[in-house]
Amino acid sequence: MEEKEMSIQGERVLSKMVPPLHVFFESEGVFGLDQTPGSGWEVIIPGRVWQWTAVIDLSGISAEHLTTFFTGLSVQEPTAHYGNVGAPTNVMHSWITDTISNEPFDANVIEAPLDHQGQMPGFLGSTSNWDDVIMGSWRTFVATADIASMGTLRLNQTGGFGSSEASASRKLYFSRILSLPQLSALGDYYYVPPARFIAGTVIAEEPDYEYLMRLKRSSHDEQ
Repeated sequence: MEEKEMSIQGERVLSKMVPPLHVFFESEGVFGLDQTPGSGWEVIIPGRVWQWTAVIDLSGISAEHLTTFFTGLSVQEPTAHYGNVGAPTNVMHSWITDTISNEPFDANVIEAPLDHQGQMPGFLGSTSNWDDVIMGSWRTFVATADIASMGTLRLNQTGGFGSSEASASRKLYFSRILSLPQLSALGDYYYVPPARFIAGTVIAEEPDYEYLMRLKRSSHDEQ
């Protein structure tokens, strides 16, 4: 009996696990970065901004001239954020930015904590391509008087950006960025819990013209 070739079309769930990160002040100009070797967190601005990036290879899908449609995008976290920078009840704050995109997300769009409103892709002040970011979300965390002694931070504000457009890219990039006020004294630290990106997808064929236009929008220089 002839074996039937299995199709890659249909529903799929893509996921990426983000490892935890512990950053802290050691001495003037020296900042600790505690992570499992090879976890992938990188220093963007010493003592202020860190980024994690990972890739899912979709070349098998693009080789079949198929499109990845997104049905649900989310980020899961199992525990709280912890930290202390300066006087915890009125200074401590953080930005966490999560993205799924066709190209690596540039952490330099975040020039300083609390100063990048309007610079996200698709909004005034941005030089990034909105279509290229499939999902983007940001959250701020702050300390409050009733829990400051525990180091636990409370979710303050949330927002989002991105197109949710289907993709014909050969790669998807998953990124998490931590942005803080400057770590500047002994006792200053921040702990980012592990997280998981979840992307529900449907892999399907499009008419030639639509696919070619999507391929053009999704294409990028391979990194």
